[in-house]
Amino acid sequence: MPSDFPQVAAILTTLARAVAAKKDWLVELDARIGDGDLGLTMDRGFSALAEESAKYAEGDIGKFFIKGGLVFNKVAPSTMGTLVSTAIMRMGKTWSGKTELALLDIVAGFEAAVTGIQERGKSQLGDKTVLDALIPAVDALKKALTEEKDLPNAFKDAYEASLEGFERTKAMQSKVGRASWFQERSIGNPDPGAGLVTIIFSVLAGKVRE
Repeated sequence: MPSDFPQVAAILTTLARAVAAKKDWLVELDARIGDGDLGLTMDRGFSALAEESAKYAEGDIGKFFIKGGLVFNKVAPSTMGTLVSTAIMRMGKTWSGKTELALLDIVAGFEAAVTGIQERGKSQLGDKTVLDALIPAVDALKKALTEEKDLPNAFKDAYEASLEGFERTKAMQSKVGRASWFQERSIGNPDPGAGLVTIIFSVLAGKVRE
């Protein structure tokens, strides 16, 4: 049975390289309202995920993401690492048994990721977190689905929405996590987790065109 997993693995490899290239940028963002380790932990996490995908010999995409989430959590033991690994595993459960992913499946997977992050991080839209870029991106994917857009244009819209969400976090005050310690001083600085989301969707927007 044909599987989309080779394409998924290629995207994860590209994503790992993109996160590595933006590692210093993420460190800089995180140092302003956090402990400055985001770039380092995300580099380790996404690199491990890509390495795991290169060894995966099955076609079940969901099964890989469940396993990949555990791998990510092991190598990136941090607050964001926990949120990302939770998102990955929730996507995996949604895609269990699937060897191909249509836009409908992708939307369902990202919706599950959002729910997982909300539950694990006890945060919502407007709290100045990863969700402030992720939720607009997922909403853009949902809109693209209703408008019957193809994957390249759907991911293009999602990427643009994530950028807009990232920019909006500059005016917000952090309400949860370590960043909340900075209170009013967090205003004016964008959320580093939201920055990570823009990297993810920049890869998705570019990769599907290959």
